[in-house]
Amino acid sequence: MISASLLGCAVALGPGFSHSYRSVDVSANSIEPTGIHVRVTDKLENIGDRPLAYLDVALPGGPSFGTKNVSVAVDAKGVLSQTVARQSGPALRVPFDPPWLQGQEREIGFAYDLVPAPEGRGVVAATSDGFYLVDPDVFPAWQPPMGPFVEAPLRAHTEQLAVSVPADFQVLAAGREQRSERRGDFVVHHFETPGAEFPPYLIAGRYREQRAESGQDTVVFWTRETLDKESARSAAQRLTATVGTYEVLFGPVARNHFPIHVVETSAELAPIVVVTPNISAASFPHGVLFDRRAVALGLTSDPVLDLADYELARTWFGWHVRPRPEADLLLGRGMALFAALHAAETRRGLGARQQEIARLIATYDGLGPTAEEKPGFGPAVGYSRAELTAKAYKGGLFLFSLEDIAGEEKFHRAVRRILTDMAGQKIGSDELRSAVEAEAGRNLVGVFHAWFDHPGLPAEFRARYSAAR
Repeated sequence: MISASLLGCAVALGPGFSHSYRSVDVSANSIEPTGIHVRVTDKLENIGDRPLAYLDVALPGGPSFGTKNVSVAVDAKGVLSQTVARQSGPALRVPFDPPWLQGQEREIGFAYDLVPAPEGRGVVAATSDGFYLVDPDVFPAWQPPMGPFVEAPLRAHTEQLAVSVPADFQVLAAGREQRSERRGDFVVHHFETPGAEFPPYLIAGRYREQRAESGQDTVVFWTRETLDKESARSAAQRLTATVGTYEVLFGPVARNHFPIHVVETSAELAPIVVVTPNISAASFPHGVLFDRRAVALGLTSDPVLDLADYELARTWFGWHVRPRPEADLLLGRGMALFAALHAAETRRGLGARQQEIARLIATYDGLGPTAEEKPGFGPAVGYSRAELTAKAYKGGLFLFSLEDIAGEEKFHRAVRRILTDMAGQKIGSDELRSAVEAEAGRNLVGVFHAWFDHPGLPAEFRARYSAAR
Protein backbone atom coordinates (compact mmCIF):
# COMPACT_ATOMS: atom_id res chain seq x y z
CA MET A 1 0.00 0.00 0.00
CA ILE A 2 1.17 3.57 -0.63
CA SER A 3 -0.18 7.01 0.56
CA ALA A 4 0.38 10.88 0.38
CA SER A 5 -1.37 14.37 0.79
CA LEU A 6 -0.99 17.99 -0.17
CA LEU A 7 -2.69 20.99 1.42
CA GLY A 8 -4.33 23.42 -0.94
CA CYS A 9 -4.38 27.18 -0.63
CA ALA A 10 -7.16 28.86 1.37
CA VAL A 11 -8.81 30.44 -1.68
CA ALA A 12 -8.44 28.43 -4.87
CA LEU A 13 -7.89 30.37 -8.09
CA GLY A 14 -8.50 27.47 -10.44
CA PRO A 15 -9.32 23.76 -10.64
CA GLY A 16 -7.44 21.48 -8.29
CA PHE A 17 -7.30 18.62 -5.86
CA SER A 18 -5.26 17.44 -2.89
CA HIS A 19 -4.02 13.88 -2.44
CA SER A 20 -4.12 12.91 1.22
CA TYR A 21 -3.52 9.17 1.10
CA ARG A 22 -2.46 6.33 -1.15
CA SER A 23 -2.36 2.63 -0.33
CA VAL A 24 -0.88 0.02 -2.64
CA ASP A 25 -1.11 -3.76 -2.34
CA VAL A 26 1.32 -5.83 -4.41
CA SER A 27 1.41 -9.60 -4.82
CA ALA A 28 3.05 -11.94 -7.31
CA ASN A 29 2.82 -15.64 -8.02
CA SER A 30 6.38 -16.86 -7.63
CA ILE A 31 5.58 -20.31 -9.03
CA GLU A 32 4.18 -19.17 -12.38
CA PRO A 33 5.47 -15.60 -12.67
CA THR A 34 3.26 -14.34 -15.48
CA GLY A 35 2.48 -11.05 -13.82
CA ILE A 36 2.42 -8.92 -10.70
CA HIS A 37 -0.97 -7.90 -9.33
CA VAL A 38 -1.43 -4.37 -7.96
CA ARG A 39 -4.31 -2.69 -6.16
CA VAL A 40 -4.15 1.06 -5.50
CA THR A 41 -6.53 3.15 -3.37
CA ASP A 42 -6.28 6.95 -3.44
CA LYS A 43 -8.12 9.55 -1.35
CA LEU A 44 -8.48 12.91 -3.10
CA GLU A 45 -10.26 16.13 -2.16
CA ASN A 46 -11.51 18.76 -4.61
CA ILE A 47 -9.85 21.97 -3.37
CA GLY A 48 -10.41 23.94 -6.60
CA ASP A 49 -12.85 26.67 -7.53
CA ARG A 50 -15.16 24.48 -9.61
CA PRO A 51 -16.67 20.99 -9.84
CA LEU A 52 -14.69 18.41 -11.81
CA ALA A 53 -16.28 16.06 -14.34
CA TYR A 54 -13.15 13.92 -14.65
CA LEU A 55 -9.46 13.52 -13.83
CA ASP A 56 -6.77 12.01 -16.01
CA VAL A 57 -4.24 9.54 -14.66
CA ALA A 58 -1.10 8.12 -16.28
CA LEU A 59 -1.05 4.36 -15.92
CA PRO A 60 2.22 2.42 -15.53
CA GLY A 61 4.08 1.42 -18.64
CA GLY A 62 7.48 1.53 -20.28
CA PRO A 63 9.76 -0.15 -22.80
CA SER A 64 10.01 -3.35 -20.76
CA PHE A 65 6.60 -3.64 -19.07
CA GLY A 66 2.94 -2.79 -19.44
CA THR A 67 -0.44 -3.29 -17.78
CA LYS A 68 -3.48 -5.44 -18.43
CA ASN A 69 -6.80 -6.28 -16.73
CA VAL A 70 -7.20 -2.66 -15.60
CA SER A 71 -10.30 -1.74 -13.58
CA VAL A 72 -11.24 1.58 -11.94
CA ALA A 73 -13.74 2.35 -9.17
CA VAL A 74 -14.91 5.67 -7.68
CA ASP A 75 -16.25 5.37 -4.13
CA ALA A 76 -16.30 1.57 -4.58
CA LYS A 77 -18.43 1.79 -7.75
CA GLY A 78 -16.89 0.55 -10.98
CA VAL A 79 -16.61 3.16 -13.74
CA LEU A 80 -15.88 3.03 -17.46
CA SER A 81 -12.77 5.01 -18.30
CA GLN A 82 -11.27 5.93 -21.64
CA THR A 83 -7.79 6.56 -23.00
CA VAL A 84 -7.09 10.17 -23.92
CA ALA A 85 -4.11 12.00 -25.41
CA ARG A 86 -2.36 14.59 -23.26
CA GLN A 87 0.76 16.64 -23.76
CA SER A 88 2.61 14.35 -21.36
CA GLY A 89 1.43 11.22 -23.21
CA PRO A 90 -1.58 8.88 -23.14
CA ALA A 91 -3.67 8.89 -19.99
CA LEU A 92 -6.75 7.20 -18.58
CA ARG A 93 -9.72 9.50 -17.99
CA VAL A 94 -11.65 8.75 -14.79
CA PRO A 95 -15.21 10.20 -14.98
CA PHE A 96 -17.23 11.55 -12.05
CA ASP A 97 -21.01 11.15 -12.30
CA PRO A 98 -22.36 13.25 -10.67
CA PRO A 99 -19.56 15.84 -10.94
CA TRP A 100 -17.07 16.04 -8.09
CA LEU A 101 -18.01 19.15 -6.05
CA GLN A 102 -15.67 21.51 -4.21
CA GLY A 103 -14.82 20.33 -0.70
CA GLN A 104 -15.83 16.73 -1.41
CA GLU A 105 -13.50 13.76 -0.98
CA ARG A 106 -13.40 10.84 -3.39
CA GLU A 107 -11.88 7.41 -2.95
CA ILE A 108 -10.59 6.06 -6.26
CA GLY A 109 -9.35 2.52 -6.67
CA PHE A 110 -7.33 0.82 -9.40
CA ALA A 111 -6.58 -2.83 -9.97
CA TYR A 112 -4.25 -4.10 -12.70
CA ASP A 113 -1.55 -6.58 -13.57
CA LEU A 114 1.98 -5.43 -14.34
CA VAL A 115 3.24 -7.51 -17.23
CA PRO A 116 6.97 -7.75 -17.94
CA ALA A 117 8.15 -7.91 -21.54
CA PRO A 118 8.08 -11.43 -23.05
CA GLU A 119 11.83 -11.85 -22.71
CA GLY A 120 11.61 -10.86 -19.04
CA ARG A 121 14.19 -8.10 -19.35
CA GLY A 122 14.02 -4.71 -17.78
CA VAL A 123 13.03 -2.85 -14.66
CA VAL A 124 9.91 -4.90 -13.89
CA ALA A 125 10.14 -8.69 -13.79
CA ALA A 126 8.92 -11.77 -11.97
CA THR A 127 10.91 -15.01 -11.78
CA SER A 128 10.53 -18.33 -9.99
CA ASP A 129 12.41 -16.98 -6.96
CA GLY A 130 11.38 -13.34 -6.74
CA PHE A 131 10.17 -10.17 -8.44
CA TYR A 132 11.12 -6.53 -8.60
CA LEU A 133 9.66 -3.13 -9.52
CA VAL A 134 12.54 -0.67 -9.94
CA ASP A 135 10.95 1.94 -12.18
CA PRO A 136 9.53 5.26 -10.90
CA ASP A 137 6.39 4.78 -13.00
CA VAL A 138 4.97 1.48 -11.74
CA PHE A 139 1.98 3.09 -10.02
CA PRO A 140 -0.69 5.52 -11.35
CA ALA A 141 0.23 9.21 -11.52
CA TRP A 142 -2.55 11.81 -11.38
CA GLN A 143 -2.39 14.53 -14.04
CA PRO A 144 -3.25 18.19 -13.26
CA PRO A 145 -6.73 19.31 -14.39
CA MET A 146 -6.98 21.47 -17.47
CA GLY A 147 -7.14 25.23 -16.84
CA PRO A 148 -5.15 28.14 -15.38
CA PHE A 149 -3.93 28.36 -11.76
CA VAL A 150 -4.17 24.61 -11.27
CA GLU A 151 -3.58 23.09 -7.82
CA ALA A 152 -2.32 19.49 -8.09
CA PRO A 153 0.14 17.56 -5.91
CA LEU A 154 3.03 15.52 -7.27
CA ARG A 155 2.59 12.77 -4.69
CA ALA A 156 0.30 11.71 -1.89
CA HIS A 157 1.04 13.06 1.59
CA THR A 158 1.09 9.59 3.14
CA GLU A 159 1.95 6.43 1.26
CA GLN A 160 1.56 2.87 2.47
CA LEU A 161 2.71 -0.31 0.81
CA ALA A 162 1.63 -3.88 1.59
CA VAL A 163 3.56 -6.71 -0.08
CA SER A 164 2.33 -10.33 -0.01
CA VAL A 165 5.17 -12.82 -0.49
CA PRO A 166 6.11 -16.39 0.46
CA ALA A 167 7.42 -16.67 4.01
CA ASP A 168 11.04 -17.22 2.92
CA PHE A 169 11.23 -14.02 0.82
CA GLN A 170 13.28 -10.97 1.75
CA VAL A 171 11.57 -7.65 0.94
CA LEU A 172 13.13 -4.26 0.25
CA ALA A 173 10.91 -1.24 -0.45
CA ALA A 174 10.67 2.52 -0.16
CA GLY A 175 9.92 3.71 3.36
CA ARG A 176 10.25 1.83 6.61
CA GLU A 177 8.62 -1.48 7.47
CA GLN A 178 6.01 -1.03 10.18
CA ARG A 179 4.96 -4.62 10.75
CA SER A 180 4.49 -8.02 9.10
CA GLU A 181 1.75 -10.62 9.50
CA ARG A 182 1.37 -14.25 8.48
CA ARG A 183 -1.51 -15.18 6.17
CA GLY A 184 -1.40 -18.88 5.41
CA ASP A 185 1.70 -19.64 3.35
CA PHE A 186 2.36 -15.95 2.80
CA VAL A 187 3.66 -13.04 4.87
CA VAL A 188 2.35 -9.51 4.34
CA HIS A 189 4.96 -6.80 4.90
CA HIS A 190 3.64 -3.30 5.64
CA PHE A 191 5.68 -0.19 4.79
CA GLU A 192 4.86 3.48 5.30
CA THR A 193 6.46 6.50 3.63
CA PRO A 194 5.35 9.91 4.92
CA GLY A 195 6.72 12.78 2.83
CA ALA A 196 8.31 10.43 0.30
CA GLU A 197 11.86 11.29 -0.84
CA PHE A 198 11.81 8.87 -3.76
CA PRO A 199 9.19 7.24 -5.98
CA PRO A 200 8.15 3.81 -4.70
CA TYR A 201 10.19 0.73 -5.60
CA LEU A 202 10.06 -2.90 -4.51
CA ILE A 203 12.39 -5.91 -4.55
CA ALA A 204 11.41 -9.30 -3.13
CA GLY A 205 12.95 -12.75 -3.38
CA ARG A 206 14.91 -15.59 -1.82
CA TYR A 207 18.33 -14.25 -0.87
CA ARG A 208 21.26 -14.78 1.41
CA GLU A 209 22.03 -11.51 3.17
CA GLN A 210 25.55 -10.39 3.94
CA ARG A 211 26.56 -7.06 5.46
CA ALA A 212 29.94 -5.39 5.04
CA GLU A 213 31.04 -2.33 6.98
CA SER A 214 33.24 0.38 5.50
CA GLY A 215 33.93 3.24 7.87
CA GLN A 216 30.60 4.65 8.99
CA ASP A 217 28.73 3.09 6.06
CA THR A 218 27.19 -0.32 5.44
CA VAL A 219 26.70 -2.25 2.22
CA VAL A 220 24.06 -5.00 2.24
CA PHE A 221 24.44 -7.80 -0.33
CA TRP A 222 21.47 -9.94 -1.34
CA THR A 223 22.77 -12.81 -3.44
CA ARG A 224 21.86 -16.41 -4.26
CA GLU A 225 25.14 -17.72 -2.87
CA THR A 226 27.10 -16.30 0.06
CA LEU A 227 29.91 -14.00 -1.01
CA ASP A 228 33.50 -14.37 0.08
CA LYS A 229 33.98 -12.01 3.03
CA GLU A 230 37.06 -10.34 1.57
CA SER A 231 35.27 -9.77 -1.76
CA ALA A 232 32.28 -8.25 0.03
CA ARG A 233 34.55 -5.99 2.10
CA SER A 234 36.51 -4.84 -0.96
CA ALA A 235 33.36 -4.09 -2.94
CA ALA A 236 31.89 -2.23 0.04
CA GLN A 237 34.94 0.03 0.28
CA ARG A 238 34.66 0.96 -3.40
CA LEU A 239 30.91 1.57 -3.33
CA THR A 240 30.88 3.64 -0.14
CA ALA A 241 33.71 5.77 -1.55
CA THR A 242 31.66 6.30 -4.73
CA VAL A 243 28.56 7.37 -2.82
CA GLY A 244 30.73 9.66 -0.70
CA THR A 245 31.97 11.35 -3.88
CA TYR A 246 28.40 11.78 -5.13
CA GLU A 247 27.30 13.34 -1.84
CA VAL A 248 30.12 15.87 -2.12
CA LEU A 249 29.36 16.49 -5.79
CA PHE A 250 25.55 16.54 -5.64
CA GLY A 251 24.72 16.79 -1.94
CA PRO A 252 22.81 14.21 0.15
CA VAL A 253 19.30 13.39 -1.10
CA ALA A 254 17.73 11.77 1.97
CA ARG A 255 17.08 12.94 5.50
CA ASN A 256 18.18 9.60 6.93
CA HIS A 257 21.34 7.63 6.23
CA PHE A 258 20.56 4.45 4.30
CA PRO A 259 22.82 1.47 3.67
CA ILE A 260 23.78 0.74 0.09
CA HIS A 261 22.10 -2.39 -1.29
CA VAL A 262 23.55 -4.69 -3.94
CA VAL A 263 20.96 -7.23 -5.13
CA GLU A 264 21.22 -10.14 -7.55
CA THR A 265 18.39 -11.16 -9.86
CA SER A 266 18.04 -14.35 -11.86
CA ALA A 267 16.30 -12.35 -14.62
CA GLU A 268 18.38 -10.99 -17.49
CA LEU A 269 18.50 -7.23 -17.41
CA ALA A 270 18.69 -5.27 -20.64
CA PRO A 271 19.58 -1.64 -19.88
CA ILE A 272 18.99 1.19 -22.31
CA VAL A 273 22.67 2.11 -22.50
CA VAL A 274 25.53 -0.40 -22.68
CA VAL A 275 28.14 0.77 -20.17
CA THR A 276 30.07 -2.47 -19.74
CA PRO A 277 29.86 -5.42 -22.14
CA ASN A 278 28.04 -8.66 -21.29
CA ILE A 279 26.75 -7.58 -17.87
CA SER A 280 23.75 -5.47 -16.95
CA ALA A 281 22.25 -3.68 -13.97
CA ALA A 282 19.41 -1.40 -12.94
CA SER A 283 19.19 1.26 -10.25
CA PHE A 284 16.99 1.93 -7.27
CA PRO A 285 17.58 4.55 -4.55
CA HIS A 286 20.94 3.85 -2.88
CA GLY A 287 21.14 0.49 -4.61
CA VAL A 288 22.01 -1.59 -7.65
CA LEU A 289 20.22 -4.61 -9.09
CA PHE A 290 22.68 -6.89 -10.96
CA ASP A 291 21.86 -9.80 -13.19
CA ARG A 292 23.56 -13.10 -12.39
CA ARG A 293 26.19 -12.62 -15.12
CA ALA A 294 27.63 -9.73 -13.11
CA VAL A 295 27.72 -11.78 -9.91
CA ALA A 296 29.38 -14.64 -11.78
CA LEU A 297 32.04 -12.25 -13.09
CA GLY A 298 32.73 -11.12 -9.54
CA LEU A 299 31.43 -8.14 -7.58
CA THR A 300 35.00 -6.89 -7.06
CA SER A 301 35.88 -6.90 -10.77
CA ASP A 302 36.41 -3.52 -12.41
CA PRO A 303 33.62 -3.91 -15.01
CA VAL A 304 31.05 -4.74 -12.31
CA LEU A 305 32.16 -1.93 -10.00
CA ASP A 306 32.28 0.54 -12.90
CA LEU A 307 28.69 -0.39 -13.71
CA ALA A 308 27.73 -0.01 -10.04
CA ASP A 309 29.22 3.50 -10.00
CA TYR A 310 27.08 4.40 -13.02
CA GLU A 311 23.84 3.00 -11.61
CA LEU A 312 24.32 4.50 -8.13
CA ALA A 313 24.43 7.98 -9.69
CA ARG A 314 20.84 7.42 -10.82
CA THR A 315 19.76 7.83 -7.18
CA TRP A 316 20.28 11.56 -7.74
CA PHE A 317 19.34 12.01 -11.41
CA GLY A 318 16.68 9.39 -12.06
CA TRP A 319 15.01 8.93 -8.67
CA HIS A 320 15.48 12.16 -6.65
CA VAL A 321 14.84 14.32 -9.70
CA ARG A 322 13.45 12.64 -12.78
CA PRO A 323 14.62 13.62 -16.25
CA ARG A 324 11.79 14.02 -18.74
CA PRO A 325 11.82 11.40 -21.52
CA GLU A 326 13.39 13.82 -23.96
CA ALA A 327 16.16 14.62 -21.43
CA ASP A 328 16.98 11.22 -19.94
CA LEU A 329 19.89 10.52 -22.28
CA LEU A 330 21.48 13.79 -21.15
CA LEU A 331 20.41 14.30 -17.54
CA GLY A 332 19.91 10.64 -16.63
CA ARG A 333 22.36 8.47 -18.55
CA GLY A 334 24.80 11.26 -19.41
CA MET A 335 24.83 12.59 -15.84
CA ALA A 336 25.50 9.07 -14.53
CA LEU A 337 28.58 8.81 -16.77
CA PHE A 338 29.67 12.28 -15.63
CA ALA A 339 29.32 11.28 -11.97
CA ALA A 340 31.07 7.93 -12.42
CA LEU A 341 34.07 9.67 -13.99
CA HIS A 342 34.26 12.01 -11.00
CA ALA A 343 34.29 8.96 -8.73
CA ALA A 344 37.18 7.56 -10.80
CA GLU A 345 39.01 10.89 -10.53
CA THR A 346 38.62 10.85 -6.74
CA ARG A 347 40.12 7.35 -6.58
CA ARG A 348 42.99 7.95 -9.00
CA GLY A 349 43.88 11.60 -8.54
CA LEU A 350 43.42 14.79 -10.54
CA GLY A 351 45.46 13.51 -13.47
CA ALA A 352 42.79 10.91 -14.16
CA ARG A 353 40.32 13.50 -15.39
CA GLN A 354 42.03 14.13 -18.72
CA GLN A 355 42.58 10.41 -19.28
CA GLU A 356 39.01 9.44 -18.37
CA ILE A 357 37.45 12.08 -20.62
CA ALA A 358 39.76 11.01 -23.44
CA ARG A 359 38.63 7.42 -22.82
CA LEU A 360 34.98 8.47 -23.06
CA ILE A 361 35.71 10.21 -26.36
CA ALA A 362 37.45 7.08 -27.67
CA THR A 363 34.51 4.91 -26.61
CA TYR A 364 32.10 7.32 -28.28
CA ASP A 365 34.16 7.27 -31.48
CA GLY A 366 34.36 3.47 -31.36
CA LEU A 367 30.59 3.22 -31.74
CA GLY A 368 30.97 4.32 -35.36
CA PRO A 369 29.89 7.39 -37.34
CA THR A 370 26.36 6.11 -37.97
CA ALA A 371 25.63 5.87 -34.24
CA GLU A 372 25.40 9.65 -33.81
CA GLU A 373 24.05 11.10 -37.02
CA LYS A 374 20.93 12.63 -35.43
CA PRO A 375 21.31 15.96 -33.61
CA GLY A 376 20.01 16.57 -30.11
CA PHE A 377 19.32 14.24 -27.18
CA GLY A 378 15.74 13.21 -28.00
CA PRO A 379 13.60 10.57 -26.24
CA ALA A 380 15.00 7.02 -26.13
CA VAL A 381 12.12 5.71 -28.23
CA GLY A 382 13.16 5.16 -31.84
CA TYR A 383 16.92 4.94 -31.30
CA SER A 384 18.98 1.79 -31.87
CA ARG A 385 21.09 0.43 -28.99
CA ALA A 386 24.24 1.92 -30.55
CA GLU A 387 22.52 5.30 -30.97
CA LEU A 388 21.32 5.28 -27.36
CA THR A 389 24.81 4.55 -26.08
CA ALA A 390 26.34 7.22 -28.32
CA LYS A 391 23.82 9.82 -27.13
CA ALA A 392 24.48 8.96 -23.47
CA TYR A 393 28.24 9.26 -23.94
CA LYS A 394 27.80 12.54 -25.80
CA GLY A 395 25.58 13.74 -22.94
CA GLY A 396 28.29 12.96 -20.38
CA LEU A 397 30.89 14.74 -22.48
CA PHE A 398 28.62 17.78 -22.87
CA LEU A 399 28.33 18.02 -19.09
CA PHE A 400 32.13 18.06 -18.82
CA SER A 401 32.18 20.83 -21.41
CA LEU A 402 29.75 22.87 -19.27
CA GLU A 403 31.89 22.18 -16.22
CA ASP A 404 34.95 23.46 -18.08
CA ILE A 405 33.12 26.62 -19.21
CA ALA A 406 31.45 27.49 -15.88
CA GLY A 407 34.23 26.20 -13.65
CA GLU A 408 33.90 23.18 -11.38
CA GLU A 409 32.66 25.02 -8.30
CA LYS A 410 29.99 27.00 -10.14
CA PHE A 411 28.82 24.03 -12.22
CA HIS A 412 28.53 21.82 -9.15
CA ARG A 413 26.53 24.54 -7.36
CA ALA A 414 24.20 24.67 -10.36
CA VAL A 415 23.66 20.92 -10.26
CA ARG A 416 22.99 20.99 -6.52
CA ARG A 417 20.50 23.83 -7.07
CA ILE A 418 18.56 21.67 -9.53
CA LEU A 419 18.49 18.79 -7.07
CA THR A 420 17.29 21.05 -4.24
CA ASP A 421 14.74 23.13 -6.15
CA MET A 422 13.34 20.33 -8.33
CA ALA A 423 13.26 17.42 -5.87
CA GLY A 424 10.55 14.96 -6.85
CA GLN A 425 9.88 16.76 -10.13
CA LYS A 426 10.70 16.14 -13.75
CA ILE A 427 13.50 18.16 -15.30
CA GLY A 428 14.86 18.93 -18.75
CA SER A 429 17.68 20.78 -20.47
CA ASP A 430 15.99 24.15 -19.85
CA GLU A 431 16.41 23.73 -16.10
CA LEU A 432 20.04 22.74 -16.63
CA ARG A 433 20.82 25.79 -18.79
CA SER A 434 19.00 28.18 -16.45
CA ALA A 435 20.88 26.91 -13.38
CA VAL A 436 24.31 26.95 -15.02
CA GLU A 437 23.76 30.39 -16.56
CA ALA A 438 22.72 31.76 -13.16
CA GLU A 439 25.90 30.45 -11.53
CA ALA A 440 28.27 31.23 -14.41
CA GLY A 441 26.81 34.67 -15.09
CA ARG A 442 26.80 34.21 -18.86
CA ASN A 443 24.52 33.24 -21.73
CA LEU A 444 25.05 29.64 -22.84
CA VAL A 445 22.67 29.50 -25.80
CA GLY A 446 25.57 29.16 -28.24
CA VAL A 447 27.14 26.32 -26.26
CA PHE A 448 23.87 24.39 -26.13
CA HIS A 449 23.33 25.04 -29.83
CA ALA A 450 26.78 23.64 -30.70
CA TRP A 451 26.08 20.37 -28.84
CA PHE A 452 22.34 19.97 -29.46
CA ASP A 453 21.89 21.02 -33.07
CA HIS A 454 24.82 19.25 -34.69
CA PRO A 455 25.85 15.59 -34.74
CA GLY A 456 29.23 14.61 -33.32
CA LEU A 457 31.44 16.45 -30.83
CA PRO A 458 32.51 20.09 -31.25
CA ALA A 459 36.05 20.36 -32.62
CA GLU A 460 37.13 22.70 -29.82
CA PHE A 461 36.17 20.13 -27.18
CA ARG A 462 38.02 17.35 -29.00
CA ALA A 463 41.14 19.49 -29.27
CA ARG A 464 41.08 20.25 -25.55
CA TYR A 465 41.41 16.58 -24.65
CA SER A 466 43.34 15.22 -27.64
CA ALA A 467 46.70 15.34 -25.86
CA ALA A 468 45.56 12.80 -23.28
CA ARG A 469 44.53 10.19 -25.83
